[in-house]
Amino acid sequence: MIRALGIAVTALLAAGCATMEDEPMATPVCPTETRGWAAWINAMPGPDATPTLIVTGEALMPEDATATLTAGPTDRMMPPGQRVTLAVEPSDQAAGWQSVRLEIRPALPAYSSVIVGCDGRTVAAISPVETAQ
Repeated sequence: MIRALGIAVTALLAAGCATMEDEPMATPVCPTETRGWAAWINAMPGPDATPTLIVTGEALMPEDATATLTAGPTDRMMPPGQRVTLAVEPSDQAAGWQSVRLEIRPALPAYSSVIVGCDGRTVAAISPVETAQ
């Protein structure tokens, strides 16, 4: 009986190992590295011009994943800081450095900083935030 139980456990372990190879890799929560962060307010004049906060950077991504930026809350400082969330989503992208960009319009007249976060940790703190007029 113990021998039969051992054979059953071995068979289950072998079956489990075989299916783990067939399962796709889980998409990570955050990129492994980021670089080149910048933020500025585009307040250039022109027809239909709207002040826009622009945030850019690059994220090192694995195969089949893409990085996105979304606007978060501003704090209550004067001028305020803007929070931005960096997230990873499944896609058919190749592995490597991917550019990310976020535009928030209409932008406030000034920002003290832009804080990029992912999964509860700060990835980048950009300060000062210049205005292009």
